[in-house]
Amino acid sequence: MSEQELAPDTAELSAAAALDPLVVGTTLLERYTIVAVLSADDGVNTYRVAEMRRCPNCGVENEGSLTHCGFCGNELPAPRTFVLTERRSPPNGALLPASFMLDDLTYTFARDMDEQPQLAPALHLDVAYLSDPGLARGTRGDPNEDAVLVMELNAQHATGAPVCGLFAIADGIGGAEAGEVASWMTIQTVAHRVLSSVLAPDSAETGAAEDMVREALRTAIAEANTKIIAYAHAHNIMLGSTLTLALLIDDHAHIANVGDSRTYLYRDETLTRLTRDHSYVEQLIARGAISDEEARVHPQRNLILKSLGDASGFEPDIFPPDAEGLALRAGDVLVLCCDGLWEMVTDAEIANVLAHASDARGACAQLVSFANAAGGADNISVIVVRVLE
Repeated sequence: MSEQELAPDTAELSAAAALDPLVVGTTLLERYTIVAVLSADDGVNTYRVAEMRRCPNCGVENEGSLTHCGFCGNELPAPRTFVLTERRSPPNGALLPASFMLDDLTYTFARDMDEQPQLAPALHLDVAYLSDPGLARGTRGDPNEDAVLVMELNAQHATGAPVCGLFAIADGIGGAEAGEVASWMTIQTVAHRVLSSVLAPDSAETGAAEDMVREALRTAIAEANTKIIAYAHAHNIMLGSTLTLALLIDDHAHIANVGDSRTYLYRDETLTRLTRDHSYVEQLIARGAISDEEARVHPQRNLILKSLGDASGFEPDIFPPDAEGLALRAGDVLVLCCDGLWEMVTDAEIANVLAHASDARGACAQLVSFANAAGGADNISVIVVRVLE
């Protein structure tokens, strides 16, 4: 048979394979409206479709192509859009994932990458902590009154892998068993409240609002304060605790502190203290009465003006002070510590350790070692959170 005899049959098959695209405005399954024809060739048509959405004012459902409610005229929120591919159904009737059949055609959904915002690459964390009784107290057998919380959650799902973490150090005040009780009560209460209200699945997946996060931190710290006061009254003792914490949600950090435990940020070879000490010497420094170096040896350097367990002074500082969290990026390092570290190890020494440590565990070990080598006058606790790409 000659090629000329084949030509009519080939043309007939090509015509049969051709598929006229649907017109803009067509609605499929009474839910998806075609808003654009992206391509039409070789028997395959590709559309952008918008999902029907409910009017927030009157509750009436509207087609995806509308910008205002057809019933009350209220402006509609932006619709979810998808890419929809149309082709003839295969002879065996096999159905592709995310597809439906209509007559003899198969429609397959895909994510609309042009319309949906691109997700930022997920950050990963290298986290370590270390708590030591300190050389002076450890040799006497005194208890470690610090409490440390390290909680890291990762949730993998279709839209990414958000990083959620809560890191905190509480330094107990009161001596003997009282300080231990106060610091542990602080950590336990804050962890429970933040876990249930901020790091719960709904919040972690949808992205918790900044103001809600800040309010949740204040509520958690206030509850810890109330519990310590109640314990003090019930046992007729005086006790309290400092607190510094960092709450990480995706690539943002929210910092809170009460007392003189600290959180630092090491970025671009520079160490910055994010928190402000609630102490007498900090006020002297702010007034220019003494220098940072003089504060380290001041006889009243341990006088704290705010702590949990004090009805008049528990209100925390939240950093940053505005509604936005601190935007983190790869290479950043957060350091949380009690005064047992920063009184023994200077900021320059802390920065030098972070600059040369290969991982968070090594940085913690070296910082505690330096604090003990300088005298280790108090309990020493530190958390190092390295942000990785």
